Amino acid sequence: MSATTVTLERSYDAKPDLVWALLSDTSRFDRAMGLGLPAYRWAVVGGQRVHIGRALQSGLKVEWIEPPYEWIEGRLLDAKRQFIKGPLGTGGVHLEVEARAAGSQARVTLWGDAPHWYMDLLRPLMVRQLRRNAAAYLDAVGEVLRSAVAPTDDGAPAVVRALSLLAGPTSTITSGNTSAVDPVEHERRATRLRTMLPGVATERLIGWLAERPDEDVAQMQPFVLARAWNLDRREVLRTYLHATRAGLVDLNWQINCPVCRVSAGVAASLDGLGRQIHCDACNISYDLDFGRSVEAVFSSHAALRAVTSAVFCAASPSLRPHVIAQLRVEPGVRRELLVPLRHGSIFVRTLGPQRPFERSDETIAAELEIHVGPDAITCVERGTAEGDSTRVVLTSSLNEPCHVVIERGTWASDAVLGSAVASLPEFMELFATEAPAAGLELTVGRLTLLFSDLTGSTALYERVGDARAFAIVQEHFRAMSVIIAANDGAVVKTMGDAVMASFSRTRDAAQAAVAMFESTLREHGELGIGVKLGIHEGPCLAVRANDRLDFFGTTVNIAARLQAQARTSELVVTEALAASLETLFANRRTRRFRASLKGIAAEQELVGFDLRAVDGGATTAGARRDDV
Repeated sequence: MSATTVTLERSYDAKPDLVWALLSDTSRFDRAMGLGLPAYRWAVVGGQRVHIGRALQSGLKVEWIEPPYEWIEGRLLDAKRQFIKGPLGTGGVHLEVEARAAGSQARVTLWGDAPHWYMDLLRPLMVRQLRRNAAAYLDAVGEVLRSAVAPTDDGAPAVVRALSLLAGPTSTITSGNTSAVDPVEHERRATRLRTMLPGVATERLIGWLAERPDEDVAQMQPFVLARAWNLDRREVLRTYLHATRAGLVDLNWQINCPVCRVSAGVAASLDGLGRQIHCDACNISYDLDFGRSVEAVFSSHAALRAVTSAVFCAASPSLRPHVIAQLRVEPGVRRELLVPLRHGSIFVRTLGPQRPFERSDETIAAELEIHVGPDAITCVERGTAEGDSTRVVLTSSLNEPCHVVIERGTWASDAVLGSAVASLPEFMELFATEAPAAGLELTVGRLTLLFSDLTGSTALYERVGDARAFAIVQEHFRAMSVIIAANDGAVVKTMGDAVMASFSRTRDAAQAAVAMFESTLREHGELGIGVKLGIHEGPCLAVRANDRLDFFGTTVNIAARLQAQARTSELVVTEALAASLETLFANRRTRRFRASLKGIAAEQELVGFDLRAVDGGATTAGARRDDV
């Protein structure tokens, strides 16, 4: 039987990158074409490791090898499958999107060939079905583009911005099945959440769980929905955490491979995470980094509606928003293409063991020549691009074909990573016992830790009595907690008169330190109580301590010891960290000194910022700890 080909064209009143993002979502497309939910596995075939899918299509069992797809964001997609079982031999889809004066023109070609004689008899029926299903999907995409407000082009990948379109009115073709919702349980738990945390984000979440298709509530990403709802990211995340306690959603931990950034597994709790992860796609094991590789995802509670996460195509570009282009390179063949680079910062790798190439320059090169060798990727840059497209030249000296992947080097993912969760007050309050298994240490990436300690408290106890002094100290802790939360931090624990808090950003910690000093002076200054503080930024380890989440490591130790070096009304940091805070403390008196920190071999260059007054930047030097 000769190859069967079906080609359709559509014009859309929308930008090419958004059109491409919707049409290249091969997971939604495959479902619309009638493919059943596949099961995937990795296997060795002919000496090569391949991804194999198995599903039902039109009542027939089909099995295929799914090679890596090729695509250029906003322009083309070439997807191919090699069938092991079923009526087809090979098949696939080719997509091209071009800009037009009034929007975009899309051309979709479906093709397939079959080695079986009986398929000649079924060919007319197969062509009609392919054309009907594909036309319905393309028209449904057009309806989405017409009915939804185009998202702001904020530099995020096209497939990320397209999710905002899909958060609007959808059809069953673009969004699949919607299972029944238990109205009694939904209302009871929704009322509980409204009592806990009333607000716009709460109402959006309640409505989302009641109305959206299964795939929209099976694996929810709060920051993605915050973008679609045009709401504050942290406020939406807070709402999801409270919704977990209200019984509307479940919190799970998705483990993302640090190389391909695709899910390598899901755990129901931190207790279920191990020390290492294995990515089947990359076939490599890694030490688990909670801060960078573990993502908080949420699903509708089973008592409301029974849903499961469904991926109809594991190779889809929609699962890899960080990838600008993924291109096949044949040995000894020179290939040239135009690739849109919104930013000059890129990361280039292969799907093999070659050492990658990283470019951090903000300018966009006019030409980028990429050569794949046995051990590494080498790149030669020429000129500066006038627009946002670069001529990419691909060559390879390998003995077999390979795939080159060009990734964004600057885009910050919308994933709610462990480092973001660890600095959220609601997580520390609502999920205090959500901690790693006993004896397990999880790297949390880089956090900023703040330590504060009261001064004058001993004299206060002697002066006003234990009961009154204790009440004052507790009032101080409550005030500090409010300030830390207001600056996007979280209280980790209190120890005696000291507070330990975590932040995602150093500037937030420094602003919290200023507010903590000012609050203490305003509320208790007349009692002779003061505060001294230290902050430090670096990698941490998350551990279980007394069945609660806690952090330890060198960063924690240094932060605590910097606080010990501070005078009353002073914030002490390392000289390296002080440079990043110069703008914030430009008019504060500073004290530069050297000190030995317990457990650190060399003396440290330290800077103390006097929080008491702004005086134009006078500096005192040489003071030592015994002057305090």
